[in-house]
Amino acid sequence: MMGADAEDTASPLHAALAVSEARLRRVQRIGMVGGFEIELHSGINHRSGEYMALQGQHAAPVTERHQDWIARLHPEDREKAERTFLRAIAQDSGITDYAQEYRIITPAGEVRWISARAEIERAPDGTALRVVGAHVDVTRLKQTEAALATSRAELQELLATLDLATVMVRDMEGRIQFWSSGCERLLGWSAAEAKGRVARELLDTLFPQPFPEIEAQLLREGEWTGDLVSRHRDRRPMVLATRKVLHRDRQGQPAAVMESFDDVTALRQARAELQALNHSLEQRVSEEVARREAIQARTAHAERMQALGELAGGMAHDMRNILQMVSSASAIIADVVDDPDQVLAMLDALNAAVERGDAVAGRLLAFARRSELSATPIDAAALLEDLRIVLERTLGRAYACDVAVPPGLPPLMADRRQLEAALVNLAVNARDAMPEGGVVRLSARLEEAADSPDGLPGAYIRLEVTDTGTGMDEATLARVVEPFFTTKPVEQGTGLGLPMAKGFAEQSGGGLAIRSAPGEGTTVSLWLPVAGQSAGQSAG
Repeated sequence: MMGADAEDTASPLHAALAVSEARLRRVQRIGMVGGFEIELHSGINHRSGEYMALQGQHAAPVTERHQDWIARLHPEDREKAERTFLRAIAQDSGITDYAQEYRIITPAGEVRWISARAEIERAPDGTALRVVGAHVDVTRLKQTEAALATSRAELQELLATLDLATVMVRDMEGRIQFWSSGCERLLGWSAAEAKGRVARELLDTLFPQPFPEIEAQLLREGEWTGDLVSRHRDRRPMVLATRKVLHRDRQGQPAAVMESFDDVTALRQARAELQALNHSLEQRVSEEVARREAIQARTAHAERMQALGELAGGMAHDMRNILQMVSSASAIIADVVDDPDQVLAMLDALNAAVERGDAVAGRLLAFARRSELSATPIDAAALLEDLRIVLERTLGRAYACDVAVPPGLPPLMADRRQLEAALVNLAVNARDAMPEGGVVRLSARLEEAADSPDGLPGAYIRLEVTDTGTGMDEATLARVVEPFFTTKPVEQGTGLGLPMAKGFAEQSGGGLAIRSAPGEGTTVSLWLPVAGQSAGQSAG
């Protein structure tokens, strides 16, 4: 009976112990802790299943040799870890608490950090008998420590860089909390002298706007940028390009202001000098432009006076001839007053002189664009055909006159007498450009405003007088419509023909253009508005 009672008593204790061991193993597994025991006199190493799991092996208790542990150590840590262990169990060390950290390599090649802690049991003479301890996987801890070390190094590097920069940190009352070595170099004040001082008082700062407005912008927008004038410790003024950035605490309240400075004194001075130089240059340019305009005005006045002189000379010559004809006719009439036939002949001569004088006046008015025009619809085809008949009789036998007009051309609007005079003048110029003879071509066609000299709106009849003569170079072409400019001898041309034709065309609401090149002849084009539409300029 006693044996049965003892067995009954042992069973609950055994069950409780099993439960406790299971709990311990669970805690060890969760905490990544593995137990070990080393019998130093036999060299036997007892390893728990949790220990073996930390080594990356099957989680089952094993008994192994000391060399098996050595083989798992990382090659870089192997010598040191074994030396530390052997020194700890030496008889003369007296160590009872053993601890060290090292790396192992699992069968899968994974590197793990192990923290080993144990108690060393010793005999009375100090001989180490047994080592009982635990392994803890501290790989994550080491990784965290490495990351922290990297972050700390980066932070130290950042702080060193920040210290090199010209940076100041102040509180919201303006007292300096941080003063970098860059500020020391730039402004002359040491960190010990600057800290605790109000920045704007220390630097005697002049602000581009009231200081409260700058602070208000900082609170509203979080930053402010602008130029400040501050004083170096030696009292010399400096222009500092400044950026202020507001820092808030975790509750969102303003806590500090970080300010960075850049010395732009020389740059701003150079800019001011450049602006002054530009202003001076603008004044000199303005004065030079005014001087040249005055010279041009005087030159233009002299040219006008010269032109008026030439015009007056030409008019005087023509009028003297006309007056001479009138005087001669009057004298003859006085002598033959009793001869009606001769009196009538002289009266015809007088009328011719009057008509010539009227023609001279008409040409001058056309040149001045002041002539009275009587615009009527004109059939371009009929007009050019009539002119062809006249020109064939007047140009000479060495010259031919052709007309090219498409059918259905609408009538143009112009003063017929003035237009005929202009076309005859152009035809005579064409003849003079062909001293060996040639063909003068008269043509007409319909064109839109985009092709006209001035681009005036509406439709136009383009009349052209073309020769196959010597043509003109660019220099001559550029001046050919200038009043009194002519390539003909004095007795053959006055230089008013083309200017008068141009003035007539523009007064009629159109324009004139010339196309010419040496050896390729010349074409003079007159644009005149189509009848029935509003011209760009009113005629009359």
